[in-house]
Amino acid sequence: MSVLYKDEQLIQEDPTPNKSPMGIYSTYQGVTMNRWIPQPSSGLICSLSALCTGLLLIAIILIITITRQGVDQTEQNMEVKLRNLSLGVDTQVKKLSQDVSRMTEKLTNTETFIKDMRAASLITKISGMEASVNRILSDDVTGSISNDIQRILGAVARLTEEIRKGNSSADPLCEFGWRHFGLSCYYFSQRGRSWESAKKDCETKKAHLVVINGEEENTFLYDFTQSRTTWIGLTDVDGSWKWLDGTSYDVTPKFWQSDQPDNWYGHGLGGGEDCAQLKNSNGWNDDHCSRIFSYICEKKMP
Repeated sequence: MSVLYKDEQLIQEDPTPNKSPMGIYSTYQGVTMNRWIPQPSSGLICSLSALCTGLLLIAIILIITITRQGVDQTEQNMEVKLRNLSLGVDTQVKKLSQDVSRMTEKLTNTETFIKDMRAASLITKISGMEASVNRILSDDVTGSISNDIQRILGAVARLTEEIRKGNSSADPLCEFGWRHFGLSCYYFSQRGRSWESAKKDCETKKAHLVVINGEEENTFLYDFTQSRTTWIGLTDVDGSWKWLDGTSYDVTPKFWQSDQPDNWYGHGLGGGEDCAQLKNSNGWNDDHCSRIFSYICEKKMP
């Protein structure tokens, strides 16, 4: 800490002489004290400033060195991580390339195998199977199966009730005058009509001319017709044979007589023969739709 001293030059003699010995002594004393107090050296101040400056420079150098070492260490760590990442990517790329090569080889072998197995025929069969599976899983088929189950349960309940009552004079599963087979009820007419008139009569009964879906059903119908010629719900009036309820003609079995259908024109009624019938227990026959025969109506069992 610096001390401020009065400059000796500022000390002036009192213009008024002081005779007092104390006054002389005081002045003399004040001058003597000023001469003995030490003054700060400019060389010392410079030395201290240089020392502080040197210490500050050393501190700055140490801070920069330590910081640089930290940055170098971070850069080294990043380089190691990037190197490891690059190696990992290279490994995955090589593995993927190997997988692609193996897959390409398998596809090549599969293609060769398909060609050897006649792929076109195989794909056609698979497509047909897929269509069948889709049809089975479709909502319409599922709903139809559910309805069939409900009809079966209802039929069992009615049959049980009729057995309990001891009434065996009528078929408990169908309306009066109808016969059941499988899940359907059948009406066998006692009078004859043309094919178109028979079709309309069945529709008034909330039914349709019978559609034959299998050999057992065909045999059942022949047993009840007792060799009478009878109209069924099959026609080719539009140029191709179709069942009235929309059932595909291609998927159902056929029971045509030998050399039938022949679309004969020699009957003199005009046109060919566009309507099918059960005839004499010998199989189906096509005939002119205007002819008068008995007929069979079919509807789902309630």
